Amino acid sequence: MLIEGTELENLLKKILQKKIRLNLKNKVYKKGKLVLFKQNNYHLEFTIENKDCEIKKFEIPIPFAFEEWEEDNLIYFDYRFFTLAKGNDKLYDLLKNLPKEGNNKFYDTILEIEII
Repeated sequence: MLIEGTELENLLKKILQKKIRLNLKNKVYKKGKLVLFKQNNYHLEFTIENKDCEIKKFEIPIPFAFEEWEEDNLIYFDYRFFTLAKGNDKLYDLLKNLPKEGNNKFYDTILEIEII
C-alpha cells in the first residue's frame, strides 16, 4: 500500500511545518513541529523539531482510517480492530482474539493529532 496521491498524503502535507501534539490514550506521545514525513513500508516516518530545536524521527503505523476535524484543529488516526473489520463481525471477533505479541502502543486505539 502506497500513500502517494491519497487523501492521507494530502492531509499530512497540510500539516507540514506546523506545530503538532500527538496524544495517545490521553497522554502526550510526541510534540513538535512536523518537518518531514515519508512512508516506510507500512509505517509513516515523522521528523519533528522539538522545543529545544532537536530533530527527532519516529515511526507510526499507517492508520486503518483517519478523520480530520478542521474546525477543532484535530486529526484522528484510527487503529481499532472494529474499523479494520468494517462491520464484519466474524472478522472483528477473529482480530480481537488474536494473541497480542509485544507492546505496541497503537494496538486497537486512536491517535489524536492536535495542530497547535
